Amino acid sequence: MSINILWLQRLWPVLRNSGPLITRLADVYVKRGADQKSAERMAEMAVLLDQILDERLKTVAQVDDLEHLRQDFADLRTALNRVHPPVRRNPYILLLLVGEAVIILLLILILVHI
Repeated sequence: MSINILWLQRLWPVLRNSGPLITRLADVYVKRGADQKSAERMAEMAVLLDQILDERLKTVAQVDDLEHLRQDFADLRTALNRVHPPVRRNPYILLLLVGEAVIILLLILILVHI
């Protein structure tokens, strides 16, 4: 089995101080029926796995990060609206066009009935 030296360098400060944790985990495994040597190996692997997962999960976005991203997105949206304001159409123009269409329809009806 090849050992990654960089991982050992990163994990050594944590593993050096995790002796009591390994001992407690091994005791729990022994109480559940494992022999002492395999219990110590399982405890060491559990601590290693926990540290590796902790290291890998540091890059996962946290709730605070998402809130900051939402705030940044809202700020960008307001800045974009200041630079290029959204086109606001006048509602009276739409009413004017509808009125003209009604007048044209009425004129056609009147001309047809004459």
